[in-house]
Amino acid sequence: MRNFNVIGLFLSALVVSGGAHAADAVIESAPEATFADPGFVWTGFYAGVNAGYGFGGDDRVGIHSGGDFIGNIGKIEQSGFVGGAQIGYNYQINNFVLGIETDFQGAGLDDKTSGELVGVDLRAKSSIDWYGTLRPRVGYAWDRTLIYGTGGLAYGRVKYKISADGDEFLNEKKTRAGWVAGAGVEHAFTDHVTAKLEYQYINFGDYSVESEGVSTRASPDFHSIRIGLNYKF
Repeated sequence: MRNFNVIGLFLSALVVSGGAHAADAVIESAPEATFADPGFVWTGFYAGVNAGYGFGGDDRVGIHSGGDFIGNIGKIEQSGFVGGAQIGYNYQINNFVLGIETDFQGAGLDDKTSGELVGVDLRAKSSIDWYGTLRPRVGYAWDRTLIYGTGGLAYGRVKYKISADGDEFLNEKKTRAGWVAGAGVEHAFTDHVTAKLEYQYINFGDYSVESEGVSTRASPDFHSIRIGLNYKF
């Protein structure tokens, strides 16, 4: 009988000890869940607004009459405020970001020049009231900061006026197509709000402006610096 009691106590001790070890094993085998931050992703549609300043260019006003070149009266360098809106889409592959963007700008770009040729006081003025662009963007992203280059189609309304001795003899408005190239940097301050600083050079090409046998060769172009704010959907 005493032997049975000893065996029973031994089995009870094994059960208690095994249960304690099993409980420890359950507690120790429950790891804490961890989640890695995937970082900011540029892929998606966005829309926003921008504002800036246009300046420079090299539009030399040369006068031709009857097919003969008379001379230059000066150079027009349009300058003034630009502002508008943009919409686009980005697609990120690793650190590279490919996208396309279109914008439309209101503009107050204008300049004038004057000079005397063959005893005639000539005055010329050029202005750009609005313009737009359609261009791809190619960039490299460091998480929330993107550096990119861009270029493509530009179009806009260009006005030319020329007067001789106070009498206006040329007044033309024409929508022109040209090209644009630039670069910029953009930063995402939140998952939906980004801001950018961008440079562009816009060139509407060379063309002839003519009236009453007198013509000039126009070549409107300008540089711009703009800041922009986008909302990423």
